Amino acid sequence: MRAGLSLLGLLPCLLVSCVLSLRASEAGETKLHHFLPDKKQPLDPDTTADEAHDQTNTGPDIWTEVRMLRDMVVEQKVELRNMEARLRETEIQADDQKLDLLLTKTSLEELKRDHTTTKERLRASEKQVEELKKVNMELRVDLENQAAQLLSIEARVTVGDSELQLLTRRMDDLQAQNTAQEVELVSLMDRMNTTESRVDSLIKENAKVAFYAALTDSGGVGPYSTPTVLKFSKVFTNYGAAYSPTTGFFTAPQKGVYYFRFTICGHTAEGHMGVQLFLNGRLMMSNLQSRYNGHFEYLSNAVTLELNVGDELHLVLPQEHAIFDNNTNHSTFSGFLLFKM
Repeated sequence: MRAGLSLLGLLPCLLVSCVLSLRASEAGETKLHHFLPDKKQPLDPDTTADEAHDQTNTGPDIWTEVRMLRDMVVEQKVELRNMEARLRETEIQADDQKLDLLLTKTSLEELKRDHTTTKERLRASEKQVEELKKVNMELRVDLENQAAQLLSIEARVTVGDSELQLLTRRMDDLQAQNTAQEVELVSLMDRMNTTESRVDSLIKENAKVAFYAALTDSGGVGPYSTPTVLKFSKVFTNYGAAYSPTTGFFTAPQKGVYYFRFTICGHTAEGHMGVQLFLNGRLMMSNLQSRYNGHFEYLSNAVTLELNVGDELHLVLPQEHAIFDNNTNHSTFSGFLLFKM
């Protein structure tokens, strides 16, 4: 395109050079025409007239052609300018098209990336759909199994309802029987309570409480680092079974006034002799004696107490004290009911 424009630019120059050459030729011919009559022989008048006439006619034709060529150059310049304007527009359009092409390429690349991403998402979605289909199939199988189990449970429930109705009837019968038995039981309880009260009254009227027991056959007892309950294990008398040789406690079987007596013997090489009397965990009496000389020494005391049913009484060996007993019963504990209240 630019080569065409350069040729069009050279064209006026060529036209101008042609015009100048024509003018030069015309001028040369004129000078030659003035020069020839002096150098050559006389010519024929007719021939000379024809030549002058031809020269006169040739001049106007050349100028006409020059004007035509000038007009053509002007027209070509106009066309050249139009073509240059069109070329600029074409270049601008080409630049715009290049920019559009770049934008199109960029958009195309983005579309390709989006397409690739969409494909990947589509593959992931297809995988998820397949997994969901599998899960759906499993859920259908589970649902069918649950439906079968539900039908089985409904059948069992129907059977269970029938059995429950039978059990309800039986329960009603049993409750009626139980009510009747409860009435009978209440009547029996009333009778038993009446009988027990009569027995208790008879026991109270005829009860006899008395006990006598010795300490041990093993010899010395103590001394100990802590107070120790004395268990008189050799029981000779225990009316009413109020004294327990396994615990050493006397428990009052009924309300009344009781008399208790104890005797202890000291015949050990160490420890002081002593004993304490407790009633329901409360100290009632304490008898202590200093160290002795190894002879048989005795310590006795007695107490009369008013006891309620369930009151407990026992003897305690204080810490760092010791007493003695053997098969001759040197240490004893006894008591009995004086009268009821």
